[in-house]
Amino acid sequence: MAIQPFFGGEERTKAELELAEVDVIVSMERTDWMWKAFMPPESRMDRDHEVINVSGPNAADISKLDFPATMVVVAGFDSLKDWQTRYYEWLKNSGKEAYLVRYPNMFHAFYVFPEVPESTQLISEIKHFIHNQCSKHVVE
Repeated sequence: MAIQPFFGGEERTKAELELAEVDVIVSMERTDWMWKAFMPPESRMDRDHEVINVSGPNAADISKLDFPATMVVVAGFDSLKDWQTRYYEWLKNSGKEAYLVRYPNMFHAFYVFPEVPESTQLISEIKHFIHNQCSKHVVE
């Protein structure tokens, strides 16, 4: 499960720019602060490091790895949605089984609010995904 994974990069994506003033949970200012806190100054890392921009210019080659099927959840009002979608595309381009689930009217971490109907819907989608994956691997 990659539920709104927190990825980034040096580039400013369309979503980061368009949602800069709207996304109060994961604003550009907040993510910049988090990446700066994450990257020790002596490391000389930048946001294109493979642990931050996993599908970017320094991405690891996972094409030969036994990588599990992955469900990637993306919300329409999440400023990280472009990074999350790129992650899904990177998985697919690496020959991995990946599924993209979009919640176009939701925001980052919407699933922590049980009163939001999409929260329950996501739990149901996760349940079905896990059930489908487990049924593929049942040993008779």
